[in-house]
Amino acid sequence: MAGRAPFELEDWTWGEALLLVQSVRKAERQRYQAESVIAWEAAVLMAKCLAGEEIQPAYACFPFWEEEERQALKLAGYRAMMERIAAGRKERDNE
Repeated sequence: MAGRAPFELEDWTWGEALLLVQSVRKAERQRYQAESVIAWEAAVLMAKCLAGEEIQPAYACFPFWEEEERQALKLAGYRAMMERIAAGRKERDNE
């Protein structure tokens, strides 16, 4: 029941068992709600791609990214952009 072995539940009251089941259901509901938000954002992203509109980075479109992760991804994007610019300048200097 809710991921617990029967021998673990033998000494529990009905109220305790009910609270366990309700908490597991609540966690599942929250997970499904999060997945529905992600599905909606994916549909919006696909529609923007098909319409030829500019799309945002994944961390801006989809929820549940922590601020540290967002900052790391932004930094990686800026680093890649600067490396492309530096590589282009180096090629021009070599010509």
